[in-house]
Amino acid sequence: MNKNYYRILWGCLAVVVIAGGIYYFAGRNRNTEPSTTPSQTTEQARHQTAHQVIVNNTPALEEAVAQREAEILEEAQQQTADVSTQQTEPLQTADTTQQQNTEQNVTQQQNTEQAGIFENEPLFAMPLAGNIVMDYSADHAIYDATLDQYRTNDHISIGAKKGEAVKASEDGTVESIKTDDERGITVVINHDNGWQTTYSQLQEDVVVKEGDKVKKGQEIGFVAEPTKYSVALGEHVDFSIAKDGIKVDPKSNVTE
Repeated sequence: MNKNYYRILWGCLAVVVIAGGIYYFAGRNRNTEPSTTPSQTTEQARHQTAHQVIVNNTPALEEAVAQREAEILEEAQQQTADVSTQQTEPLQTADTTQQQNTEQNVTQQQNTEQAGIFENEPLFAMPLAGNIVMDYSADHAIYDATLDQYRTNDHISIGAKKGEAVKASEDGTVESIKTDDERGITVVINHDNGWQTTYSQLQEDVVVKEGDKVKKGQEIGFVAEPTKYSVALGEHVDFSIAKDGIKVDPKSNVTE
């Protein structure tokens, strides 16, 4: 009897211990897990969603504000630049106009000066009418029929008849009357601005003397027989034009 009593007692204690352990662990699990209701879960989800939206949108908003501020600053700078340009353009236009007027005045002055020079330049005419029997040629040799050789020539020879009148090519002053074997009687006349004309192969009875003032077209002498140095050309007048002592082509400097 005693042995059965102890067995039953130990069995009851074991049941109590096992039951107490089960209860203990079950209560602990209930305290650990959150007790949430469906409404609490929905509210928490909305809160989390709203929180996420705010966090994600904040950087974009700041960037948009910064970008707009930069655009406003750029617009203000552009307006300032436009105002400066508008204020500067009239000045530039005025400066350009003044420069153009100055250049135009200089050009007009130069044209006037050149016109004045041309007005004062002599207007030469041929001393008589006739064909050129030997041409001007200062830069290359041409054939001289009298000398039967090639040479340069600083004047033109105009065919004429013996005794035909030779006239002054332009207004001027007789500088000299001279004679040499090659050119015969020669009359030299000075004109304005360093110009000079020379008439050769003339008769001895010239009608002017040194220092005389002559007019364009005035007779100064008459055609003579040619010298032996130009006899192959026939009767003619040698005519030359010089500028500041340098002979030029008479054909390029006569108007008639």
